[in-house]
Amino acid sequence: MWQYLRSRWQSLIFRLLFYFVISMLAVTMALAISFTRGLKPHFENEILPNVERYIEYLIDDIGIPPDLSVARRLADELPFEIRIEGPGVDWSSSPRLRAVSSYRFEPAPRPYDDVYFSQQRRNQYLLIRKQDYRYLFAIDNSFRRGSEQRHSLLFVFLGLILILLYFAIRRMFRPIEAISEQLRNIGEGNLDQSIDISGKGEIAMLAAGINRMSAQIKSMLEGKSGLLLAISHELRSPITRMRVNLELLEPGDLQKKLIDDVHEMETLLAAILESEKLSSGHAPLSLGRHELLTLVEEVVSDHSCRGRIRTSLTPVEVEIDRLRIGLLIKNLIDNACHYSSAEDGLIEVRLRREPQAAIIEVQDHGAGIGEEEIPRLAEPFYRPDGARQRSTGGYGLGLYLCKLIIDAHRGHFTIESEPGSGTTVIVTLPL
Repeated sequence: MWQYLRSRWQSLIFRLLFYFVISMLAVTMALAISFTRGLKPHFENEILPNVERYIEYLIDDIGIPPDLSVARRLADELPFEIRIEGPGVDWSSSPRLRAVSSYRFEPAPRPYDDVYFSQQRRNQYLLIRKQDYRYLFAIDNSFRRGSEQRHSLLFVFLGLILILLYFAIRRMFRPIEAISEQLRNIGEGNLDQSIDISGKGEIAMLAAGINRMSAQIKSMLEGKSGLLLAISHELRSPITRMRVNLELLEPGDLQKKLIDDVHEMETLLAAILESEKLSSGHAPLSLGRHELLTLVEEVVSDHSCRGRIRTSLTPVEVEIDRLRIGLLIKNLIDNACHYSSAEDGLIEVRLRREPQAAIIEVQDHGAGIGEEEIPRLAEPFYRPDGARQRSTGGYGLGLYLCKLIIDAHRGHFTIESEPGSGTTVIVTLPL
């Protein structure tokens, strides 16, 4: 309950409604206090003189000492309940009337010295002392019931106003919910949706501004991606020609170094193209049911570092894009190989099944990474300071491409690392 209220408190409409409820209760309490304070003077100044004189006549009819048969007849005929206490008498016309000592009385103002009155819940009581007898009358409170009816109508009226205000405010601030949703979409990279605008107020102008901002961001990102893809495509042709020409050179160390450099360029371009396709949504996944254990074994057996890898695999069948998950596993193993040596120990590849997910872990025992650098490892072209040497290979695109593949499969991954203790990458793929 508290968790729900805490989450709803973030809603502007909910808070406005809460303030209106508090305001209504405050107004109602003020009216109730005013009515209660005004009731006593009303009784003393307007009701008491007439009622006291009438009750004096009734007591004269009952007599002193009281004639209980007359008291019974009067109680049956008149809108009064009567109780009489005195020497040898303890009589009540109704069991609801308790003993006089059960009530808290206040003396009436002058000139009613022998008169006392009390108010208990919905009833008004009048006590008159005559010689050794006490006469208690429960007065018909019809005037107060009418006031309570008016207060009930006031409550209903205020409730209806509150409901109308709620719907009016909800209609007025409805675009804020759409704006909040659109901002969340922008933060997640979804720029295809826009806010439906109605009206011409400030909120509508704000929504229109966010729509323009979203369109401009989308245009800039598409322009950047298009430029990068165009450059990558244009570079493929001359690189291919370079590779063919290098193959025609006389074999030797120089030829081998040049061919290795061209191969690195081809690998980099392939990584850029794949990452841009995944990030822009231009490459839909080719999903199918596949056994992850078989895929991991194939990647490990084809890897150049297979002699340094130890596996612990549990059969798990998942709906994946087999080619891209294979690339994901290969990139993780590549990183583990690049940033650890044979002297650091074996690279461990583990696969296990959980109730709702398949877990892939790749662990090395190399130099490790500082905690402050872990959040940036999945950024494109980012490499830790200790991994910038060309001898390590890599371009800072491996983990970025892994992140895109995992996001496309609606999974997530975490990196655990300590300097000197190695690094573990944990990938979670939903079943």
